[in-house]
Amino acid sequence: MDTLYYLAITNEKGIINGHLSSTGFDDDKNRFNPLTVLGDLLKTVFKYEAIDESASYWYSFKNSYWKHPFFYDKEIERIIVAYNLLYKDIGVPVNHPFYKDWWRINSFIVAVKRLHECFNSQTNISLSEIELTKAMNQFQFTFDVQLGMKPQNNSKKNLNKKDEIRYHHLYLGSHVTTEFWWKYQKESIDPIRFAYTCYSLEEVLFAIWHYLVFHGFTKFNQCHHCGTYFATNSLKNKYCNDNSPYENYTHLDCEQAVRNIKQKLSRRRKIAYNNIWTYRDVNIDPFLEEFWELNDKVKERSSVQNLKELEYFLDKKTVREKWLK
Repeated sequence: MDTLYYLAITNEKGIINGHLSSTGFDDDKNRFNPLTVLGDLLKTVFKYEAIDESASYWYSFKNSYWKHPFFYDKEIERIIVAYNLLYKDIGVPVNHPFYKDWWRINSFIVAVKRLHECFNSQTNISLSEIELTKAMNQFQFTFDVQLGMKPQNNSKKNLNKKDEIRYHHLYLGSHVTTEFWWKYQKESIDPIRFAYTCYSLEEVLFAIWHYLVFHGFTKFNQCHHCGTYFATNSLKNKYCNDNSPYENYTHLDCEQAVRNIKQKLSRRRKIAYNNIWTYRDVNIDPFLEEFWELNDKVKERSSVQNLKELEYFLDKKTVREKWLK
């Protein structure tokens, strides 16, 4: 692909954000979460199914692929159309221009397959593997570490939004160690930006991979709520930091949404229990047995589906029709 990609990943007091542009590092319209953007590839972009016992997968594009930040560029649509046509084996001659585009996107999919292997094993690749892959594929992406600072001579009244933070190259000398860098970044009051210049979509993927591995996100876990794979430094972290897809809780991240939903369902359980106990001279045990079965599923994995099942069970209408007849 001939498009030049400017990938910027910023860390501001521990909050990590990314954006991708074809115009420059300060164009932040196409924003994304670097910790979940790779997992979103298998959620938003690709359909995949096992084709043999060795866990090989066949990949095709979902219609929702354009929602992913990697595919914001209109040119990508033509390339994906070419890929889909050739994968359907419609008899396109080898010298057809489609083949050039097909190889471009197929190379990206090969990288996604490697990513899928990491998800399944819950481990990330190493910096050594990134460097080896970069050399073998002649990747050209480069990165610059930058420090963001607010201009000191401008008053707040005259300060444009884009001028609030200006980035410049960060120089710490040739004796900087990884341990020193992590401490420096943790204690910095100014935002730090990794600015990657990439020459293909595949390089964008590996540039994000590079950032994650370099900063200690060496594992992948599947969010116990929304199901997205996310990069983490510990498998003890069960939830990603994306917003929940649960209705009425989409303004909260997954962990906080689960906490709030559970509190609501706990209140509903008490109300349902009291209503059944008060208004029906029946054995309460069947209700409790079904409740604890559903509640155990939620405890094991607070997925949207499991929470929805428990919410439906405790709904006023369900309780009235099933237990208060």
